[in-house]
Order: sequence, then C-alpha cells, then structure tokens
Amino acid sequence: MKFGISYAQYQDARQVRESARLVEASGYDSLWVTENVHSGPEALEPMVALSQFAAYTERITIGPAVALLPLRNPVGFAHAVATVDHLSEGRFILGVGAGGNAGEGYRAYGTPLSERGKRCDETLEIMTGLWTGKPISYDGQFSQFSDYALGARPYQRPHPPIWVGGDAPAVLRRAGRWGHGFIPAHTPPAETAEMYRKIEGYRREWGRESREFTNGIYLYVNFGETAEDALEVAKSTLEARYTYPVNHIHAGVNGILGSVEECIGVLKEYEAVGATHVILDPVCPADEVPATVDRVAREIMPHFK
Repeated sequence: MKFGISYAQYQDARQVRESARLVEASGYDSLWVTENVHSGPEALEPMVALSQFAAYTERITIGPAVALLPLRNPVGFAHAVATVDHLSEGRFILGVGAGGNAGEGYRAYGTPLSERGKRCDETLEIMTGLWTGKPISYDGQFSQFSDYALGARPYQRPHPPIWVGGDAPAVLRRAGRWGHGFIPAHTPPAETAEMYRKIEGYRREWGRESREFTNGIYLYVNFGETAEDALEVAKSTLEARYTYPVNHIHAGVNGILGSVEECIGVLKEYEAVGATHVILDPVCPADEVPATVDRVAREIMPHFK
C-alpha cells in the first residue's frame, strides 16, 4: 500500500517548502493539497501551492485532493494542469471532485450547486479533448467554442492520471468512465469495498477494465493516548477548518485516530478490502503536523511496505 500526505491547513512560504521536503524525505509516495472554498478559514489555492511543491521536490507525486471542477473554466484549468505537470516533470495526479457541502462558496464563485455534477462531466470531456494537442470544437450546456487548440500539452501522455473523489452514485459512474483512480473520503472499509466493486463494473461498461486503476482512500489521522482524545482534537481542528460541526468521522471506523496500534489496525482493514493508496490528512494543531508526518512514516508505513 502506498502512502500520501494531504496539507489542508494554511502555511507560510517557509512552511510550504519545509513540508514538501519533509514528506518526500520521509519516504511518502504522494503529496496533496485540498481545495477549501468555505468563507473564512485560511487556505492555499491548490494549483499555485502545487507549483511550489513541484519546485521543492524531485521524486514524489503531487496533486489536488481534490480540485473542484465545477468552479473552473475548462480551458483555463486544462492549461493549468498541463503547466503543473510540466513543472513537476510528469509527477502530477489530477484529483477531481464535484463538491457538495460548500453552497456559499459555490455562490461566491458564481456556480449553482445544482449544476455541479453536469459541469464536472463537461469539464472532463473538454480537458481530455484539449490535451490531445489538436484543435477541438465543443457545443455543451456550459461551454461553446470552435477549433481551439490548447497552448501546452501535458508532460505525461496522453495526460496526467485522473483520480475521482467522492462517494455519490454519479461519482462512481464518473470514476468508471474517466478515472484512473478513486479516492473516497472517510468511508468505512465495507462501504469502500462496495464502491470499488461498482466502479469496476462501470469501467467494464466503458471498455476500460484492462487499464491500470488505483483504489485510494482519504483518511484523517491524529495520534493520542486514547482514540477518544485523538477524535476530540481532530473534530476541533476540522470545525475550525470548515466552520461547521463535524460528525462524519469515528475512531476505529473511518479515521486513523488514537494509538499507533489502533491506527495500524484500521489501515489493515482498508488494505484487506483492496485499498492500494491511502492519503492521510493530519488533523491536529499546525505546529504538530510535522511530528505527525514523521511518526506515520516511522511507526506505521513500515507495516505496509
């Protein structure tokens, strides 16, 4: 099983550099940035932050977990993805999502929340067409243009891997059609296994079952003397991040919380149902994140390598 770290808390320029170097030096496989469009909390714009991560790393793969496609102009975002893929020399993974719990943020960006799914699918169709390097025309519900060729092709051909995030039925279908990976967040192991199974069926429908595919999972992590102590800190951290009550994580069920032994036990359950790449989001005070990253690398990752 491969391991990644997601940075969701605001960090200054020095911390961004040190975080990227620490994650790579600690032996992780991937480094991610979340997209937060809730009003109030400080958060980095993911594609800009990832360009910095590209500059301060050499081996590790990088990506957004996840970029909210309905908020993006498809042509402009296709160009941004190609650019960061070049800056990282092909180490970019495009994590995408439709969102769903940030209505005020969507209104601020000028996108109705009710259109998010259709916009997500249309954006994927446009971007994959543009990444061929050939001029394309498009006449969709939200975008219309003729004979447009993107100014830059991605470093990876035909384009970076697309990992789809979420857990709704439409998300599973989207992952089957467009995805090279799937990253649900905080779903329990049995539910996660069922989603993996459904996506495999959708991939067969699209004739994509023979292509390489990554079964991912996005989980919060925090160490504590007890799982209850770790959960309390995790919830307070997340409520400050998202500005709403948090009730969707439970120690020992869908969060890597508590002692090292408890965390390993939960990860073993995900490994048993087919997860091959886990992305861990440290939910603790910002000054404790480096120690959490280091501890996962030293005390947990060796059990899965």
